[in-house]
Amino acid sequence: MRLVGAHEVRELLGVSRQRVYQLAAKSGFPRPVATLAQGKIWLLGDIERWLAGRGMFDKELGKSIGEQVRDLNADFAGTDRSG
Repeated sequence: MRLVGAHEVRELLGVSRQRVYQLAAKSGFPRPVATLAQGKIWLLGDIERWLAGRGMFDKELGKSIGEQVRDLNADFAGTDRSG
């Protein structure tokens, strides 16, 4: 289980932190698992599923957001991404 805050979510989405909170206020966006003094906290898996459900694609990178998330997870875990 990996937790992410608005900073990590904004990096995944390529938007501002303010935009993350605007999205979070809409129905359909994953509910945070906690609200701390620093802000809301989500499960990374919930954000991944939300992104995958939108079929978002980064034309510059030639990767879907889901692929980018998997790459980021691999980077965090220090694992190889080729498999």
